[in-house]
Amino acid sequence: MDAVASLSGDHRVQVVFAVNDSSPFADGVQRLLDDVGATVVPWSQANQLSFDLVVTASENTELAGLDAPVLVLPHGVGFQKMLPDSRGTGRRLSGALRREDVQGRRVVVAVSHPDQAAQLVTHSPYLAGMTAVVVDPVRERLTASSWFRDRYRTALGIGNRGLVVLSSTWGRQSLLGRWPDLPARLLAELPVDEYQVAAVLHPNVWSGHGVWQVRSWLTRAREAGLMVLPPEGSWPALLVAADCVIADHGSVSLYAAAADRPLLLAPLGDETVPGTAISTLGGTAARLDISGSLRDQVTTAVSEHHPGRYDEITVKAFATPPAARSVRSVVYELLALAEPAYEPPLAGFPVPEPETAVPTAYAVYTRQFADGVEVRRFPAGVDSAATAPPGWWRLLAVDEREWDLRLLHSAAILVSPDPYAADGQMRAREVLARLPGAEMTVAPTVDGVMVTVRDAGRVEVRDPGRRWNPMLLAAVAWTVLQSDTQVVESVVVRVGDLVSPVSLHRLE
Repeated sequence: MDAVASLSGDHRVQVVFAVNDSSPFADGVQRLLDDVGATVVPWSQANQLSFDLVVTASENTELAGLDAPVLVLPHGVGFQKMLPDSRGTGRRLSGALRREDVQGRRVVVAVSHPDQAAQLVTHSPYLAGMTAVVVDPVRERLTASSWFRDRYRTALGIGNRGLVVLSSTWGRQSLLGRWPDLPARLLAELPVDEYQVAAVLHPNVWSGHGVWQVRSWLTRAREAGLMVLPPEGSWPALLVAADCVIADHGSVSLYAAAADRPLLLAPLGDETVPGTAISTLGGTAARLDISGSLRDQVTTAVSEHHPGRYDEITVKAFATPPAARSVRSVVYELLALAEPAYEPPLAGFPVPEPETAVPTAYAVYTRQFADGVEVRRFPAGVDSAATAPPGWWRLLAVDEREWDLRLLHSAAILVSPDPYAADGQMRAREVLARLPGAEMTVAPTVDGVMVTVRDAGRVEVRDPGRRWNPMLLAAVAWTVLQSDTQVVESVVVRVGDLVSPVSLHRLE
């Protein structure tokens, strides 16, 4: 799509699409083409028509009968993997065309660095003279999109939190192939008021297993607030917005390095080709230790990252002019047309639109310090702690809109979404009567919350900076009440690196 977008505005060129229906990973392609309004030719009819150029992002496309020059675009960064040969004869270099597909025709294989051309020809000598070094269009737009980082983060609702993006390629040696519970573990270790977690999965994961199955596997993490980007989503924009990327040997890792994001890289599997950019990155980026504290590793990866850390690696993966040409230039050369005088737009990636859910039940941890209360929240569905660590209290806080009755009946704090009004006290008493396990209810007010405590009246919590949400304010009140029954004081609230005072007042 990036390649043909460079043809926009040229009335000399008609673009049609065809989908290789023998591919096991074609699911979703037709839907994507329908969404953009593309003209699609049935694969069985493609070789009956006349074309001036074939552009393909797969080396596995059967090209027999297509009598036109062929431009093979990479669907990753270089030739990084050895995969089982579909014929069962051993292993093959991912991205390398078969000899029979290049005989008797003009074929150009686009690569993003001269080293990749040398590697390809070493592996497949019959491809000598058939490569062209091009500017990687994803890398080019990724760099330009850095201007929109704040726009992406605002649209995603990140605020002051850190965004951790988990990226998994496909197969048994991928991040989620090895550790399918990693998203839930991250959500269980990263406080929700300090971090947001998002996942980018290789399209083959969705296509190979089906959308329903992938969503089913990720149910616990999705219900706990994991952002899941659909396969056609704007994943490069998510990299731009990220504060840390946890990834494997897929190409997204190299794009994250090119975007200068802090990286936690999983140990590389035996699919990885030694000497490639991804193998070099594997020896440079911080290594993910699945048995250690994920929060500590994320914090360390961010704090120890320095701008330009991966420059020596990415310069060996992504060539720039004059060593590299634009894809547009190669396309027009193969079409035997003069390249238009006008420059195509360099568009930033669109805002990512992940699927996401907001949890309605949280395990809330609090502890008191000299003049205040520190609070950490974790989605209840992934919190596995039976008790709080030393010095902390643990309680369950649940929004009244929660559908799980077990959580509602176990909650210490019930949070109402409705603003406190004249009948608020009566309603709070009714809720407490119906849920005898609850210790207090809380409802938002103009500048804070009103807390109704079982058998102990009401406490008004004022938040002049309007920094904290009602559940956090209720947890602060609950914590103060454990040691101070008078509750007429100013309290400092700490959530991560953020600190802001609130005041508590007993009304009756």
